[in-house]
Amino acid sequence: MLRLRVPLSLVAVFVLIALVVGVLIGGRLIQGWNTFHNPAPAGGGQSSVAQLEARALNLPAPATRGDCRSGPYNSDGNFGKGPVYGEGGGTSSTGWGTYFHNLLYADASISGPVVVRAMDIFTRQRVVFVGMYARGPVVGQDTIDGVLVDQRAELVFDSSQASKAGYLSQYKFAWPVTAGVPTTWSGSSGWQIDGVGFSEVFVAC
Repeated sequence: MLRLRVPLSLVAVFVLIALVVGVLIGGRLIQGWNTFHNPAPAGGGQSSVAQLEARALNLPAPATRGDCRSGPYNSDGNFGKGPVYGEGGGTSSTGWGTYFHNLLYADASISGPVVVRAMDIFTRQRVVFVGMYARGPVVGQDTIDGVLVDQRAELVFDSSQASKAGYLSQYKFAWPVTAGVPTTWSGSSGWQIDGVGFSEVFVAC
């Protein structure tokens, strides 16, 4: 066998290099672990949608149906004070409840996403949403006009997602939406629309 004699100084250099490499690799592994297991706190890396969803619902709670007041309305007689307004439409019925094919629209561009949530102001049951703008966790399913749909707890959209349908050309931005209420619905709902820099509430009695 051939034996090689290595100077101690050279061995020390190799050991030092190994330690430096080990520290660098270990530091990156620890940083990656912390990033994975400790997400950024609210208000830092939290998404715009999550920040809007975190806003508390400030819907009225009238003592009796006689105390319920619809509105506010805009100059066209539609719900809301802006920048987003609500307009009623047709309905579809199922064994679960009733679905309202409404329209939300805006006269000016909106910066960032908009989150819409609604609730029965007497029973406090959530209004559900179906269709392309429905977001959030699935809270149920139903079949509407022969189509199986997921019911979700909110709507999320922005100006870039406005409908291009020709029949909506009178609006600058328009989002056709479908809202559902169960058979136990009281007949009155409160809507909260949250966007970057605004929050508005309207009531339909």
